[in-house]
Amino acid sequence: MLNGNNKETNQTELPSFASGEELLNWAKLQYGGVSSFTSVESPQPIHFQVGKEIGTSEDCIPETNFDAGQYLEMDVISSEIKSCPHPSKHPGKEAHIVWLQQDHQESGMQAVELNMNVTCDKGDPLKDLNVVLVLKSRQSLQWNIGSTPHSVQFLVSGKYCLKQMNTGEIDGTTLPDSQEGLLRVAHDRGFDFIASYTEIPSANRITLEVVRCAEHPTEVATTPQASSLPHSTTREIEGLLNIVKPWRCLENTIEVALAKQYLHVLKDPITSMTLRDPHCMAQDNKTHFVVRSFLEDCFTQVEKGILVKNELIMTLASLQQVTVPFECDLPEKLSVQLYPTPEFELPSTTLEVNKVAYVQVSLRTADEESSVQLQECSLKTTGKTSLPLIRNGASASSSVEIVVAPYNPPGTRIHRFRFVYEAEDGGWSSSSATLVCQVSLNHHDPSSFESCLELKLKNPNSLPH
Repeated sequence: MLNGNNKETNQTELPSFASGEELLNWAKLQYGGVSSFTSVESPQPIHFQVGKEIGTSEDCIPETNFDAGQYLEMDVISSEIKSCPHPSKHPGKEAHIVWLQQDHQESGMQAVELNMNVTCDKGDPLKDLNVVLVLKSRQSLQWNIGSTPHSVQFLVSGKYCLKQMNTGEIDGTTLPDSQEGLLRVAHDRGFDFIASYTEIPSANRITLEVVRCAEHPTEVATTPQASSLPHSTTREIEGLLNIVKPWRCLENTIEVALAKQYLHVLKDPITSMTLRDPHCMAQDNKTHFVVRSFLEDCFTQVEKGILVKNELIMTLASLQQVTVPFECDLPEKLSVQLYPTPEFELPSTTLEVNKVAYVQVSLRTADEESSVQLQECSLKTTGKTSLPLIRNGASASSSVEIVVAPYNPPGTRIHRFRFVYEAEDGGWSSSSATLVCQVSLNHHDPSSFESCLELKLKNPNSLPH
C-alpha cells in the first residue's frame, strides 16, 4: 500500500529480476536514470522523503553500508537475535545486549532512542524484572533511553541520558569490541542468562520487546497491618541509585554525593539520608546530599582488603525509609616499605649503609586474574647516579636477592627483596635517598604503577668511635 499527499499514485508491476543489478539497469532504461537505490530485508513501514538532494553523481552506483537516513526511514523486525540458555527455568536476572555498529558521521554527535517494553500475551506483565542493558556503539553516539523496567542497570558506551528521570548527559564506559567481550561484561556483573544479543548495522530508534508474565500466587487471608511503603517506590529509588551510583571509594574514605536533579521524578521525595550508622548524616547543600566517612567509621565493612560495603538509608517525606546497599572498590595503589629485619614487621624510613635492608612492594588491586610483575626498583641519592636494584623482575646486582613472600593477603599482591647499600671509598656524603619501584599489571588492559619512599641514610662514618 502506498500513501502520499497526491490523490493519484502510479503503480507499475515489476518483472522478475535475478539480482538488484538487473533491477537497477532496468530502471535506468525505463526512466532514464535512478536517484536512489536501497536494498532492505523484511521492512515494516517505510518512510521515503521525495525531493531530498541525495547526491551529485550522474550514475547510480550502489555502495555497501551507505547511509540513506537523510531521505529514507523504515521499521525493521530484527531476525538476527541470539540468546544463551540458562540451566535455571527462572534465572531471575537477565542481560540484553545491543551492538549498534553504524559508522561515524561528520554531522556531529548522533543520537539513538531506545525503549524496552515488558509485555504479556495472557495476564499481567512481570514488573520486577532484574535486567542489565549492555548498549555498545561508537563513543561519539548518545543513547536517549526512554521507557525501561524499574530494576534495570546500564552499561553504555559513549554518552546517555534517562528521559524518564530528566537526567542530563551521563558519561558511559568503554565496552569491548567483540561478542565474547560483551558477553563477558554481562557475566562479570552476575548476569549469566543472556536473554538477547543483537547486532544492528544502523538505527535511530530501537525498541526491545520482552515477553515476561507475572506469576499470581494463591491468595492467603492475612491480618491487616500498618501501612508500608509501596514496593514500586522502593524499586524506583533502588533503580535510580544503581544507575547514577553516587558513591565512590577514595584512598581511605568513602564519599556519597547524590545530586537532587535526579530526585525530581520521585513522588515521595527524599528529605534526609544517612549511612548504616544513623549518626553519619548527609549534609544537604541545596544541590546534593553529601556524606563522607573514613573506612573505620559508620559501620563500613571492608572485605578482601579492597571491597567496601555500606548502606544508604533515606527518609522520605512520608516518614518511610528506604535502604539501598552499595559497594565500591578502593582505588589501586602501589606502596613501598623498608624493613630492618627479615620478619617484615616494623617498617622504617632509615637505611643503614653496609647493612642488609628488606623491601616490600605491595599492589592493592581488585583484579585477581592478572599477573603482577615487579619491573624495576632503584635507589636515588643526592648528587649520585641512580643505583639499580631490580631490573625486569630480576636482581640487578650481586648485592640484591629476591625474597619469596609467604602469602598474598586478600586484595594485595606482594613482592619482596633484600639488598645491601655499600658506601663508596669508605664513607658516604649524602644524608638522604629515594627508593623508587615500578610494577606492571598484565591483563586485558596492561597498566603500570610507580611509588617511591623517602629514606634517611645512616652513615657509619658519622657515628662516634
